Amino acid sequence: MTLRPAAPNNGVVFRRADVADAPDIPARYDFIVDTRLGTTLGSGNARVATVEHLLSALAGTGIDNAWVDLDGPEVPALDGSASAFVLLVEEAGVEQQETPRSYIRVLEEVRVEQGRHWAALLPGEGYSLSYRGDFAHPAFARGGQAHEFEFSAGGYIEQISRARTFGFLHEVAAMRRHGLALGGGLHNAVVFDDYRVVNEGGLRYANEPIRHKLLDAVGDLSLLGRPLIGRYRCFGSGHTLNARLMTELMQRSTAWEEVTGVSRAADASRRPEPAGRLDSLTGLT
Repeated sequence: MTLRPAAPNNGVVFRRADVADAPDIPARYDFIVDTRLGTTLGSGNARVATVEHLLSALAGTGIDNAWVDLDGPEVPALDGSASAFVLLVEEAGVEQQETPRSYIRVLEEVRVEQGRHWAALLPGEGYSLSYRGDFAHPAFARGGQAHEFEFSAGGYIEQISRARTFGFLHEVAAMRRHGLALGGGLHNAVVFDDYRVVNEGGLRYANEPIRHKLLDAVGDLSLLGRPLIGRYRCFGSGHTLNARLMTELMQRSTAWEEVTGVSRAADASRRPEPAGRLDSLTGLT
């Protein structure tokens, strides 16, 4: 995978170098084609799977514009978190672009449900995310099943970016019979048996799985194409509900507005330059 700089208003766009005549795949909610075990984007004959960790890292570090070139059908898993992507972005550096940043401001509550689980966007200043889970497992009980996060680049890097994806040992065999999670293992996921964390070294945060759900939400919600001003709240949500939530929001014209040239409160802590600009990578592989 190679990340390259992009012009203002380009957004994040994926390109499959290994697929003949593959169309560009914009990182937008209306290009979602699958939400099983991750978010997959597609256009024409091209697909890119598991985009959420990379998109989370780009959103978490304030990147609005980048080309993402791939020679395969999936974003590299690395360690199952966003931390390696964040490190590479920081090492490459970013460019402040002289174009006002546009935001999506939530004006009305929008909510979607699936059984007992739900996800919602509500009006609010800045951008905050809250996740509550209901995992029946001793390790979750010890670490807690809720976390709230007031978005900022510094806070994202410290609180969210290192949280790894997770799974349960009893699910692995069934998933692999269906051709899923074939590359998953202790090197890129937190694995739980019936009582404990299997990984040597344990968890990076006491509630690491809950924080990873917020990492996923940051990446998924970035598919709106513009940063949010509002509050994300959920109970047991995942990629499918996040996709439905974005679609519901955008289809309700009274529930949101586009604002340009404002400064989202949390953006002030991103870096010392003035807020309200679009950022692009200077380039990295």
